[in-house]
Amino acid sequence: MPHPAMSWHTLYPTMSASTWVAEAPATWHRTIPEKLVRCLWFDQRWRPSSLRTLDGREVIVHSPGRWNLQAGPDFQQASIAFVDGIRQRGDVEIHRYASGWTAHRHHLDARYNNVILHVFLWNDRQAPEVRRADGQLVPQVALELFLPRPLAAYQADIVLEDYPYKTAHVHGRCYETLQQRAPQEVCEVLDRAGDTRLQQRVWRWSHREGEVGLMQVMYEAVLRALGSTGHRQHFQALARTVSWDELQRCLGSIPLQDRGLAAEALLLGLAGMVPSNTCTCGTMEAETRQYVMALQGYWRTFPAALQQCAWHDVNWRQPNVRPANTPERRLAGMAQILAHYDGTSLFDAAVALCHTSYRQSAVRPARTLVHSLARLLHVPTRSYWTRRARLGGRISKGQRLIGTQRARTVVVDAILPVLMLYAQHGTDAALREHLLACYHTAPLLPDNHLLRYMHHRMLGNDPALLGLVTGARQQQGLLQLFTDFCGNDEGNCQGCDFPLA
Repeated sequence: MPHPAMSWHTLYPTMSASTWVAEAPATWHRTIPEKLVRCLWFDQRWRPSSLRTLDGREVIVHSPGRWNLQAGPDFQQASIAFVDGIRQRGDVEIHRYASGWTAHRHHLDARYNNVILHVFLWNDRQAPEVRRADGQLVPQVALELFLPRPLAAYQADIVLEDYPYKTAHVHGRCYETLQQRAPQEVCEVLDRAGDTRLQQRVWRWSHREGEVGLMQVMYEAVLRALGSTGHRQHFQALARTVSWDELQRCLGSIPLQDRGLAAEALLLGLAGMVPSNTCTCGTMEAETRQYVMALQGYWRTFPAALQQCAWHDVNWRQPNVRPANTPERRLAGMAQILAHYDGTSLFDAAVALCHTSYRQSAVRPARTLVHSLARLLHVPTRSYWTRRARLGGRISKGQRLIGTQRARTVVVDAILPVLMLYAQHGTDAALREHLLACYHTAPLLPDNHLLRYMHHRMLGNDPALLGLVTGARQQQGLLQLFTDFCGNDEGNCQGCDFPLA
């Protein structure tokens, strides 16, 4: 089906006062947002009860999947079955047109290798299936063929702003359970789950510590926590590729005032973010050109074996990332930390601060330790990146490379678990209790898409239940409950053994 060519006047015709409410706007293909198609798939009120793939197989939808607001497929962990086959779990990708699959280059993107169904409104291709990057074929469904009402009716009924977190019909059964319980009982569930999450992190890093030691574990944990969704594994792999000790040896002979820039050349170069072609510098504005040439100069001085470790096949671009949170800025932030802790390490600084806080616990309560640890990540810097999101791309005003809220998140996700591991090795029960008290009193951290999902799915956006999430411990509890229960959802809470149910 060809895309109709239209002018702005055709798309949005001038309307008189008499027709403003009386007549619905004309329904054209270009005025149908992709989010409406996602709603048609996601909400069983709108999704047709009978669906067939383009090759004629009936599709049974047990669960449409979790609405994904990050990079990658539109819905994750969907559960579907074909009448002639077994139930399948995987991702679902949504488009307005079938050609969106190749137009958006999903056929070349490994992030879409778990897609089990491609859903769209209109079919403008001939093939009944599409191919993933791993070569597997994916069946397709054209929704328009099965809609019992005109599209204009769905446009009128579906409030796009309500999706995915304001639609009551997709609350989990756990919400009904929690509504009937005393607040203290709900708090105990969240607290226990939050403690379990911390314990699992300690256990996970303990296995790595046996291989590389606590100093390197701290580096890997912090760099992983600095990665935005979709890049955490990349950041941790980068920390494993070249260790903290190796990076420090590379910086050892560089003057102190230049060490921050050299460290940026190290990490950005390893990530493949330093342009290798000097000819490209001619198209850059003066400050960026000067910065890139300085990076290239330092990068060429590092050992050839290290230069060979550089990645050149990672796609660092992803949608919905705020300018202040780009991978370049986060890596530059870690580079500045690397340069600042010359002759020591972030681990050593955290341990020293932890012991100081423990000795002063009678004066300073444990909750202040989170803020003190977060300040370890706020090192002085004159980096190019304080006013840049990407090479050549400015942000409105100067910002820390690692903001206060992100620093506190790194403390809870990475620094505290490694310090707990340190206290366990030293069999220092009192220090461990102090760290646990710090975790239990840590303030609320910024929301993320999984927390917003759990606020809706488990807590029903109910003010009384939301009010029980008072700190990072309860937030971590919600994330653990997602992993243990919602992450394995087979559709409509089937088979869920949520506690208290």
